[in-house]
Parts: sequence; C-alpha cells; structure tokens
Amino acid sequence: MRKVYITLLLVLCLLAGAQQSHAQEDLKANPHNLSAKVLFLDYATPNGFKLSTMPIGNGLEVGYIRNFNPYLNIAFPVKVGLANVEGFVNRRTLISVDAILQGQYQKDINSFFVPYIFGGGSVVFENFEMTGLEFPVGLGFNFRVAPNTRLNLQGEYRYSLSENRNNIQYGAGLIFRLVPGEKKEEPAQLPPPPPLKPKGDRDGDGVVDGQDECPDDPGLPALLGCPDRDGDTVADKIDNCPDEAGPPATLGCPDRDGDNIADSEDECPDEKGLKENNGCPEKAPVIADTDGDGLDDTLDECPNVAGPIELRGCPDADNDGVADKDDKCPNEFGPISRNGCPAKDSDGDGILDDKDECPDQAGPLAMMGCPDTDKDGIPDNKDKCPTEPGAKEDNGCPKKDTDKDGVLDENDECPNQAGPVALKGCPDTDKDGIPDKDDACPNEKGTKADNGCPKKDTDKDGVLDENDECPNQAGPVALKGCPDKDGDGIPDKDDQCPDQKGTAALKGCPNLDADGDGIKDDIDECPNQAGTFAAKGCPDKDNDGVADKNDPCPDKPGPYNGCPDTDDDGIEDSRDECPEIAGPISNLGCPEVEKEDREYLEFAMQAVNFQTGKALLQAESYAVLDQVAEILAKYPYYKCRIIGHTDNTGTAIANQALSEERAKSCYEYLLSRDLPAERISFLGKGSSAPIATNATEEGRELNRRVEFELYAK
Repeated sequence: MRKVYITLLLVLCLLAGAQQSHAQEDLKANPHNLSAKVLFLDYATPNGFKLSTMPIGNGLEVGYIRNFNPYLNIAFPVKVGLANVEGFVNRRTLISVDAILQGQYQKDINSFFVPYIFGGGSVVFENFEMTGLEFPVGLGFNFRVAPNTRLNLQGEYRYSLSENRNNIQYGAGLIFRLVPGEKKEEPAQLPPPPPLKPKGDRDGDGVVDGQDECPDDPGLPALLGCPDRDGDTVADKIDNCPDEAGPPATLGCPDRDGDNIADSEDECPDEKGLKENNGCPEKAPVIADTDGDGLDDTLDECPNVAGPIELRGCPDADNDGVADKDDKCPNEFGPISRNGCPAKDSDGDGILDDKDECPDQAGPLAMMGCPDTDKDGIPDNKDKCPTEPGAKEDNGCPKKDTDKDGVLDENDECPNQAGPVALKGCPDTDKDGIPDKDDACPNEKGTKADNGCPKKDTDKDGVLDENDECPNQAGPVALKGCPDKDGDGIPDKDDQCPDQKGTAALKGCPNLDADGDGIKDDIDECPNQAGTFAAKGCPDKDNDGVADKNDPCPDKPGPYNGCPDTDDDGIEDSRDECPEIAGPISNLGCPEVEKEDREYLEFAMQAVNFQTGKALLQAESYAVLDQVAEILAKYPYYKCRIIGHTDNTGTAIANQALSEERAKSCYEYLLSRDLPAERISFLGKGSSAPIATNATEEGRELNRRVEFELYAK
C-alpha cells in the first residue's frame, strides 16, 4: 500500500508540473474538476477507543467536482482504504461512494486561498459487502499552486448508522480543473425566409402560422415572422435592447467600439477591449507605491498602509499570516482556519471550544467534550438520568423491574407482583403453570383447559372421573380406576375369582405362581422374584411401572423409561448432563451458551497475545482472560478445554511445546481467577490444525491462536 501512495504522489506532482507548463490559465472558468487524495482513517477516537488499540488506517480517493458558482460545488468522491475497526483483529477493506455539497468562499477565479465547508451522504461497503449509510460533514482548504491546479487539505467527521463505525478522515491531494480546447466562433447566420403561403396566417405578415415564431404579431419573413422594432435584424423576442439597434453578437444591444461587448457591460465603450478586462484594452501597469511596501497600488489591497507582499500589501500585527483587515483577533496569533484567532479550550478537557458541545464542562472526546457522570456512554446533556447508567434507546435511564422478579416492567404483565419469567412475571401460587390472574382456582393445581381448576376424582384413587371406569370405587391407574381385591391385574368387575389371583386367560382365576406375586408363571417375566403386574411380575422398587432390571433409575420413579426429568426439559435424568437445570436436547439437557458469549470466546481466540516466540502473556491479554473467566463463572455446569495452536514456522516439536505452554499460561491465569481446576483443562496441538494458509503473514497470524472450548460435564 505504501508503494501505491508514493506512486500516486509522483503522478500528482507530474500532473501539477504539466499544469504549470501552460503559458497562461484559461480565463473562462471551466466548471469540471478531477481530484485525487491520500487519506488517513481514524475509527478509534469518535467511538471512544484508544488509538493504541485501533491505529489510524490509510486509503486513496478520486473524485469529480462540478462548480456551479463561486459559492457552491457538488462533488462525487470514491474512497478505498484499509482501516482498523471495532470487532475485528485484522484491518478491513472499506469502500465508500459519496455525494457532497460544498459551500465555499472564492473571491475570484485566481484566489490563492479558498476555504469551504461541506456535507452529504455516503454508501459504505466493508470487505466488499454493503454495511450501511454514512453522513459526512467537514472543512477543507484549496491553495492555488498552478494556473489550473489546487493543493487540497480536508478533514471530515462521518456519522454512521452502523454501530461503532463513526470515523474521522483526513485527506491531502490535488484538484485539477479541466481546460477545454478553444472553439472558433462562427458568424451568426440568419435562416433563409420560409416560402410564402397565404393560407393560415393570423397576423397577415406573409408567414404561415406553422412556420411563424410570432404568429400573433406581424413581422419580417427573414426573422420567421417576428417583429424588429429597432431594425437591427435581431428579432424583438431575443433582442436584449429591442428599442436600440445593435449587432447580433451582442444580442441586439449597441456596441460603439465594435469589440462584441455590449455598451451596458463595457467599462470602456469607446475603446476596443477584451472580455476578461470588461471591455477595456490591456494597459501597461501604472507604477505607484503610496505606502512604500514594494507592491504597486493597483495590486495593493491596503495602498496607504505598508504590509508584506504575500498578504497583498496589508499589515499583520500579530504575524499569524492573516491580514489585520481580515483578522478577527489582530493582536493574538491564530491560524487562517480560525480567522486569525487562537484556539481556546475553556474547560481544559483537551477539546477546542468550537468542537466542544459543552465548552464550560470538561468531558472526553468520545462524548464531544461533555461529561458522562454515570459512565453509560450517553453525555449528561442528552441523558435524562445522568446519575444512573442506562441504554441509549431509553435516553440514558435504566430499565425498571418494580417487583424485582427479573422481568422488566415493559415485558412484565404483573409489574407489581413477583413471578417467574416463563409466566411473564406473574405469580402462580399453586405452581400449575397458570398465572393467578388467569387461574380460577389459584390455590389448587389444575389444567389450562379447566381454567386452572383440578379435575374431579370422586373415589380419590388418582384416576380422574372422566377416565375412571369405576368412578365410585378406588382402584389402580393401571386398571382405569377399578378395584382388584386379589391383585391379579384383572379388575373385580371382570374377575371371576376376585378373591384369588388368577390370569386373564382364566378370567381372573389362579394358575401356578412360584413367587406368589399374583402373576402366573406363564406371563411372569420374573417368575422367581415377586413383582408387580405393571412390571410384568418383576420387582419395581420405585413403583413406576418399569421393572428394576430395565429401569436406569430403579430408586427414583419417573415417566421416562423409569427415570424422572427433574428440570422438566424433556430429557430424563439418566441422559441429562445438567439434570437440575433445563436445557435443549441438542445440548444434552444443559442451557445453551448465549450468542454474545460464544462470539466473545471466538474473539478471545485471536485476542489473547503472547510475547514473540514465548508463552508469556502480554498485558492486554489479561482483560480478555478476565472476561473469559466471567463467562465460565456464568455457566458453572460447563467445563472448558484450552487448546493452543501455532503456525508452521519452526520445527513441529518446538511448535507442539510452545502451543502447550501457551495453553497452560491461560489455564494458570484462569485458576488465579478462583475457577476450580476440575472445570479447566489444557492441551497443545502445535501447527497440526491450521484454520488458514501458512503461506501468508495474515494466514499465519490467524493460525497463532488459543481456543476456549466449552462442553457439558
């Protein structure tokens, strides 16, 4: 990139030399200009970051500028650069296409110094993908260095609609005015008169209406039917002086000296002259120097007071390069950009008053010089709660949680009563999953279908009447609520031997039963061990209907193949890596790591840095590891595996040792943050697992990394 900058500067110098070679500047201002600049891009300062962590980047700009008048231009610059931006370790390619309006002060076409201000809009592409819009505003200066060449210096602040993408850009380059080739003026020729046709001639001048430019006013055929009051062969409709005769070259206005400049615009109407001299001939300069400062009075803007030639003969009392007549502070040294006045910083915060939104209160540059008492990134002058940290979308005020239940009032359907997040902050007294406000029986567990009230069970056997085939007689669930006195699994209503255990094949009458569990051997899966009918004659200690031999959780009843689901996440405890905390099946029953935490661990992979060729952590890595420690503390049911990697520089043995030592350095630092050793492990993989090519420095930089891999216990 540096070679490109040097090449561009050489080209600009050659173009400037070519412009200087013109014998004289085109005195008729051409409105078309081309520009080329070198750029310096600062994405740290306007977003509150340190330049040491996000250094200034570089870029190039080319553009087209159109002059409308001495005070207004429109510009279309295209910019390409490499910059350090928030959220990425490596520099990003930035391309922008701008549309800009410039307001300038140009005294005349040959002015040496032309200041201007500007503003506009921009479309921005980051790494060749459109990322949003920016709105640049700024200040610039043009210095005439050759007849058609200007040196340009410019600074701008660009407000971005994308987060942390505000930026400041400085530019330096050249502007070239395009000089058209000379055109020979051809003498005006009158069109031949149209053939006379008497039909369709409203004004009766012999020119038919279809060819008559003035069909309602009689005129001359030679002028397409238009009148000519002063008889100068210029039709009245285009004659600037219709009552005074004049040649076509001056649009019908008198020109006594015949220099093609109308007398009304000719400062010397009786002498032939040049247009650039307002109709006066070139005259030898009159040598006169009233104030004796070495500058002829005709060029001296202060002919009666001596002053330096570079200030057009005007005095400069404070020697700041601004003539006293233009200097708003003639006795204080100040730059041209401030009209000769010194820069002031009333509150001493390092930000000049003209850029300080709070010039009488000290504040950081990121806050445009305004204080931020609560350190929430919103200046006090825009913060409705300046002493309480809050979000920008809430005008700096904190979000409220009146009942302290962890659900913000804006999302809490019961903001004055504490309740669980799952019920949008509303209480549920009977814990039936139906908030009290919607529960017709708030003190009794019920179903949503029954408005929170329990279903009826007349015989209290645990089988609801709607499913109970014997609603007035208590019986087991397995028999749909019907009693079974002999416990043979056949309800008394269907059992022909209700007082003796039997088999279904014998309609409830007994058969051989070696273990005496009431289940005949021919259907008993455990004929020598007493069991339950529900467990097909096998023991079932927790009485959940799953035989102990098939029950992964024989001491805890549960509906999931004999196991409970303590956290009610749909994964039974024997397979749930986090049985007491709900989590999705895809994550083995453990809560998923939040997106922002996963993204930070990916960022930490490249952000943890070591001394070159060593396993010693650099100071800036401590803050990154502190954040990793906070994430691990946030997920106590996860373990972390630290994996060190290197590029392929050096031997495989040395790289393996270095990667393991670097992983160990991170491991030991996390232990110092009070994290238990059993939750953390480390290993090194050397250069065996690259994520980018080792053929480039950028690829090798990506391969030198430390990964933080979270996994459930």
